Amino acid sequence: MSAFETLGVDPILLAGLRRRGIETPTAVQQGTLTAAHEGRDILAVAPTGSGKTLAFLLPIAKRLRSVAPARGARGAMDPSQRLRALVLAPTRELALQISKEAEILFGGTVLRATVAYGKVAISPQVNALASGTDLLVATPGRLRELLAIDACTLAYLQCLVLDEADRMLDMGFLPQVQAIADRCPTLRQTLLYTATLPKAVEELARVLVKKPLRFGDRITASRSKPVSFDAPDSVKTQLLLHLLKDPSRTGVLVFVRTRRRVGWVAEALHRNRIPVGSLHGDRSQKQREASLDGVTSGRLRVLVATDVAARGLHVPALRCVVNYDLPLVDQDLVHRIGRAGHGGGFAEAFAFVDPEDLDRWKRLAKMCDMDSRLDRLPVEVRPPERVKRSLPISRAVDSRRVKARNEKRAKREKLDEFRKRRDVQAANLGRLRGKQAGKPLDFSVKPGRGVKRT
Repeated sequence: MSAFETLGVDPILLAGLRRRGIETPTAVQQGTLTAAHEGRDILAVAPTGSGKTLAFLLPIAKRLRSVAPARGARGAMDPSQRLRALVLAPTRELALQISKEAEILFGGTVLRATVAYGKVAISPQVNALASGTDLLVATPGRLRELLAIDACTLAYLQCLVLDEADRMLDMGFLPQVQAIADRCPTLRQTLLYTATLPKAVEELARVLVKKPLRFGDRITASRSKPVSFDAPDSVKTQLLLHLLKDPSRTGVLVFVRTRRRVGWVAEALHRNRIPVGSLHGDRSQKQREASLDGVTSGRLRVLVATDVAARGLHVPALRCVVNYDLPLVDQDLVHRIGRAGHGGGFAEAFAFVDPEDLDRWKRLAKMCDMDSRLDRLPVEVRPPERVKRSLPISRAVDSRRVKARNEKRAKREKLDEFRKRRDVQAANLGRLRGKQAGKPLDFSVKPGRGVKRT
């Protein structure tokens, strides 16, 4: 008898676990699976990469298999009544990841999972729901759109899961989450999983969960302690390039504060011939998937992203996290660092601390039980003393761009010269016409159109 069977896991689901190469349950799975199979509400705080996804998918799958959906008077199954489990995720990438995990786990059963998220066409998602699905993994905004057009109903829901609940509150999803919860049946099982437990999440938990089993502390420890540098903003790019001189340092995830800074840093790395991708909220779903696939396959060495990549992403190829800018939300530091070595194995992290952020860094280090002392910059990246302003991202210019710029300048000068000759000719012609106006032509001049001989 396997360890998962002793925790009440459905035997038919063990094949899906074996396909993933999973044989031993993690701490969060050992601490919550038995209670979740009994139908209790769960409030779990566990570090990133600790197996939270399977901790709620396994009891959901067992419940869906044991309780068949309602049937109509003629015995036919109504597709709208088939939706009995809902997982809310804060980002598109996390929703896709959960749905893929569910598809693997549901293999060999009749259960079906559907994913729904924004910034893509809604009609395929509507068609998938119309054909019937047992589990829906969705972002709150797109689910509200589906509910508004009556593409699905939550009236028959038996299980509600909030994954990365603290992140959803940080992103302003609280009103949408409460509105969705109000449309769910009162008699349901609610599972909340997160890596940090701020007061806002506790207040939400009091409303959503009833006498839950609590697992974990308020905040989880980081997988690796970051090496922190005293780095003014003017030398952060040079310091990043210095760290990337080590060819063995691959699978690097660089977190910056804004979408504009994503472009700046990514362009600096690109000009230094480092394969790099970018990820932020303004990129299309196709672009975001291409960047993640590039890092997973090893085609891209670095991924520059905002905090949209800080939660829930499972990319085993990521081994190093660089906090180019400190996070806007304190708890996000734990989530950021947790992206490195998410699948286990070696992981390292760095933090670039601007002197203006020193007090904030001390607070973050204390919260995460880390040393707040800063290392000195390597000699190679110290800025010249005469530089008093931020250096450009990079002074390396591709020779092809110089050639294209020179060709463009030559064409512009040639066009200006042609226009100048044309203007001179037009002026001379105007003066000539003015002198000949009202005067007859002699026989040595060929008459033009509209000119009459006298």
